[in-house]
Amino acid sequence: MQAVPPTPPAIVSPSPAPVPSGPWIAAQRPWSTAKWLAQHDAFVTRARQGNVDVVFLGDSIAAFFQQRAPEVWNSEIAPFGNVVDFGIEGDRTQFVLWRVQNGELDGTNARAVVLMIGTNNLATATPENVARGVASIVDAVRAKLPNAVIVLNGLFPRGDPNDPLRAKAADVNARLAQLADGAHVRWLDAGPGFLTADGTINAMLMPDKLHPSPEGYGVWAAALRPLLGEVLAQPRA
Repeated sequence: MQAVPPTPPAIVSPSPAPVPSGPWIAAQRPWSTAKWLAQHDAFVTRARQGNVDVVFLGDSIAAFFQQRAPEVWNSEIAPFGNVVDFGIEGDRTQFVLWRVQNGELDGTNARAVVLMIGTNNLATATPENVARGVASIVDAVRAKLPNAVIVLNGLFPRGDPNDPLRAKAADVNARLAQLADGAHVRWLDAGPGFLTADGTINAMLMPDKLHPSPEGYGVWAAALRPLLGEVLAQPRA
């Protein structure tokens, strides 16, 4: 039986808000509640099977990697072992935090967690609160997988150079970079690879100025590969 998600922690909420009258997920994601919970249940089932080396965790940018760029995934990411993609379209920090707290990493013994989350919070939260939400996820992952390395990804650039969300993303990234300790949390900012010299987004790499194209996923994979290779070269703890 599916549990009713609890109210999210205050630190991932941009401002105090009334307690929703219905289940938390239904209140915030009325368009996809059943689908979202089904995806979560599927991820929990996969996690319990074990035999996982790398987990991709986050929103649509994580979720669409394997779906929209299968050739890049198969050639650049899959060789790192048993890699699972636990991304869900539209997710925000509070949803990923709940997913981690409710079984999505249990039983995996993953060696690396590639975390990409936060862009969907930008429109409604301050950079400080977005970063605090991501930090909460980092703490939750560390509690579940103390021997894993978290590859903490900076938010990709979005919109035009003068888009307020672009500036907010940069502010969030400056805060997130401070979470890296060089050991259990490694920082990766692949965002500059999507930009042209004048700061506009390369349309071939990110046509909608938010989600990478297959070529854009190639840019992300190229940035990820050296770091994942370094992490996975270490003996399993």
